[in-house]
Amino acid sequence: MKKKVLIVALSAVMAIGMSVGLTGCGSGSSSGGSGKTVTLHFASSQGTTHVWYKEAKKFKENVEKDSDGTIKVALEFGGVDGSDKDTAEGVQSGTIDMYIGSTVGFDTSVPKIGFVNLPYFINSYDKVDKLIYNGWVGETIKKDAEDAGFKILGLTDCDFRWLSTKKKLVKSAADLKGLKMRVPESPMFVNFFKNMGAKPTTMAFTEVPSALQQGTIDGQDNGPTLSYPNGLQQFNKYWVKSNHSFASAVVAMNPDSWSKLSKDQQEVLQKNVDEYCENIKTGLRAEVKEDEKKMVEEDNCKVIEPTAQLKADMKKAAYKVWQDKKVTKTFDQDAVKRMLKEAGLN
Repeated sequence: MKKKVLIVALSAVMAIGMSVGLTGCGSGSSSGGSGKTVTLHFASSQGTTHVWYKEAKKFKENVEKDSDGTIKVALEFGGVDGSDKDTAEGVQSGTIDMYIGSTVGFDTSVPKIGFVNLPYFINSYDKVDKLIYNGWVGETIKKDAEDAGFKILGLTDCDFRWLSTKKKLVKSAADLKGLKMRVPESPMFVNFFKNMGAKPTTMAFTEVPSALQQGTIDGQDNGPTLSYPNGLQQFNKYWVKSNHSFASAVVAMNPDSWSKLSKDQQEVLQKNVDEYCENIKTGLRAEVKEDEKKMVEEDNCKVIEPTAQLKADMKKAAYKVWQDKKVTKTFDQDAVKRMLKEAGLN
């Protein structure tokens, strides 16, 4: 009898052990990860004064709280992991878990998405919301990026580009004739400004303040949220809300880093990325208005809306760039064809 009881007891223990073991394996398998505590390295080349970082601090706090401490977020902003290009490549290779960056930098790793940065394509917040966050442009960015080895968790705002000069308000392309304008080192922007009659000059952004002060350049084309914190309004007093280019931002993750998370952890992370992206949109758009107000009130800058003539001139100059196959050859060709068709250019 004792022997029989012992066998039954052992069988029960083994059954419980098998049950626990199977539950553990099943949880890991069905959720896509083990659910163990992980640290996600979240990087960006943007500094700690930027809205992306300010909201990232809240994001970190919320993720760690909502995951009951099973997800730790290490914020690595301010370019500690290198340039936009370096950081994107780090996510692609898996040395960095996730990052937020502009599509202008992201297109070095995913050239096909370069079409979204084409001049005068997306020139209002209505178009940003309709085409990027709720339309075919955003879906194309996600598809092309995921084909290139990224997991896209979200899209959010960066900033519009404005025209600013030292000498006069730009009310038409004629006002840009002969002006030395600093532009990004990209054929699309170089050609766009050439088409507008300017003399485009490429240089690192860090060189722009001194170049403006010394008169090496006559103007530049960054928006207020990048220009104001770097003091460019001290040397450029004339600003036009040209909105001649919009770079959205991507929150991208390494697919392996994503798959190592449990299902619950993935849900927590995605929920908080969604909130992070929405908070950035609200915060950044408010900051644009605040920085514009400061430039006017503190530095006596003149800020105007683009005239009908300037809009027409920018559209004409931009359409030449869109049709330049040397510029668009690495872009998503279906996207370029759609842009041309909707603009009545093919």
